Amino acid sequence: MVYCGKPSRGCQMCRTRRIKCDETKPTCLQCQKSRRQCPGYKDEFDIVFRNETQATEKRARKTLNTKRQGILDGNQADFATSLGDDSNMQDTSSSRLAMMLSTSQALSVPIEQQAPCFFVTNFILPSSDTRGTGTGFFDYLAPLMKTAGLDSTLSVAFQAVAMAALANRPNSRGRGLLPKAMGQYAKALKATNLALQNPAQQKSDQTLASILMLGFFETVLAQSNTAQAWYSHVDGAVQVVRMRGKKQLRTKIGRSMFLVVRNQMTVNCMTASKVPAGGAEWWCTESPDEDFMVRLNIQVATLRSEIHVALADWPRTPEYFQKATEFIRRARVMEKQYLQWEALLPEHLKPKTIAWVDQISGGDITKTEVCPGKVDVYQDIRIASMWNQARILRLYISGTIVRCAAWIRSPLDYRTAPEYSTESRLCHDLITDTIASIPFFLGWRVGQGGDLTTGEPNGAARSKNFASPSSVAAFFAIWPLFCISGTDSITDLQRAWVKGRLVFIAEVIGLSHAKVLSGFQLRLPSMTIRRDNMGHAAPTPEMLAAAVTRGVYTPNSHNNIHHPSASNPPTNESTTSQSPFNPASFPSAVQGISQTNNGAAILAQGQGQPLYTLNPLQQRQAMQKEAYEKERASLLKKASNSQGDAVEMLAAKFLAV
Repeated sequence: MVYCGKPSRGCQMCRTRRIKCDETKPTCLQCQKSRRQCPGYKDEFDIVFRNETQATEKRARKTLNTKRQGILDGNQADFATSLGDDSNMQDTSSSRLAMMLSTSQALSVPIEQQAPCFFVTNFILPSSDTRGTGTGFFDYLAPLMKTAGLDSTLSVAFQAVAMAALANRPNSRGRGLLPKAMGQYAKALKATNLALQNPAQQKSDQTLASILMLGFFETVLAQSNTAQAWYSHVDGAVQVVRMRGKKQLRTKIGRSMFLVVRNQMTVNCMTASKVPAGGAEWWCTESPDEDFMVRLNIQVATLRSEIHVALADWPRTPEYFQKATEFIRRARVMEKQYLQWEALLPEHLKPKTIAWVDQISGGDITKTEVCPGKVDVYQDIRIASMWNQARILRLYISGTIVRCAAWIRSPLDYRTAPEYSTESRLCHDLITDTIASIPFFLGWRVGQGGDLTTGEPNGAARSKNFASPSSVAAFFAIWPLFCISGTDSITDLQRAWVKGRLVFIAEVIGLSHAKVLSGFQLRLPSMTIRRDNMGHAAPTPEMLAAAVTRGVYTPNSHNNIHHPSASNPPTNESTTSQSPFNPASFPSAVQGISQTNNGAAILAQGQGQPLYTLNPLQQRQAMQKEAYEKERASLLKKASNSQGDAVEMLAAKFLAV
């Protein structure tokens, strides 16, 4: 394998004819005009790294036979040396590192040896000092790999992720690399667990970096039956960061990994609506811009956590209506704080609209690169990611307002509330802005000749304005795409396009977690509103009939629920018509199996079969619990799109059921 420099992306026919190809997909216009069959386009990786001729290999083999073993043994050292020390981490170019890796090995390089080169080229994003965009991605690997041994935990984890990333690319599937990646992952998982049990290693940089690599492995090779594995690795990384304390911010490596863990923890907390360990202040640094977004994210996650607990249990009384109104007030304060922060951003950090696509003619919307509407570009990927994180945060704030308003208005249709119309318009704008940013993440840029040609995203303008999508940029696009795909405010056409982009990221870029997320059928906030009302639903006639058949309910007892007899004096709990609902506190039917209203079992006359009944309060609670579980199972099955138990567990995390 040799490095061939910057490749031509033209089709094979145009390359053979030595003419300029316009690179239109799926068939170039040059082939259409000459009535030739266009053979299509090669994968860029295959063009950059190609086999030498047999004659060259034969000549080279004479001199390489004695040196190959030494080269292969020295690959790890060459790789670490090429990455440079910690002080030069910011200036390291991933392309230069890929070149050094490829030229330091023998001409006939095993595919396992190509994996580190491929990973460095596609997934390492160097840090930057631009205001608000300083965070890199995997930039801490450079100095850590320099000191890591061949059999160290980090080296094994890195090799597992690199092999998985290469194995999941379309041109590498079927080469037998995936089983090797899984084997390396198993070894890395075992080694990381051993390191965590060792007091001398559990707080080290290499251990934390290994956990982050294992988490990214789950993003690359996620399946529906392992959907929750990424969250387990994030929880482990958070615990390690907490043990390391704030002193880790003193080094560039420690600060870089701290920011990565904090970002992943924020996603986890927003997803599960839980309060992070340590609170907002512990996770803040000395950067005002970063700290503002961190605090606001944690405040929203905390508010959603409080609402999850409150709206399922609170009785609908004026006192609690006031408390729900207070939730709405807090959410609006957060929205106002964000707008004040956004107004202070300099102009160069804001998006620029460069094109407007009216429609996609004669194509499948799930496979088009641009959704009808505007197309925005940004200064760089970090700034685009910052904007999308802010938009998703505001979607959660709007959903919180609608949810509380719906709870107050229940059983009336919440869509008639004034809050619904206001927040729906805002959510629609946020979704449109997020969709407009996705082409930038997946390769669209401003060409040398100026702006993109309006309405020609698949035409000749593509050749000068389209770049090969970056794997790390596609990774940053997964979270916002998933969030907007599950909102109520997105249109059917937009949802189809968004899910198509998630499938594209999975099948072309090789990040399988995106395909698992594309299968969800979440609808927010309507599903959380349905979740809030599950505990307050009255038993249906079908449930009453089924309870009578099972012998756990008698109609006479039902009639006495609100009119207890003298033998059962009322209590404060049983006479409260709007009692708090907590499914976990419900007694099961077994608890009352030997009791009737008078506390004794009876036999049905003439049947010889025991008929067990519960007292009125127990009967109602048992049926409410049954109604809750039935509604919960229906909700999770719909949200997970019947993808299996693991995905249902993940949906239960999203909906807090």
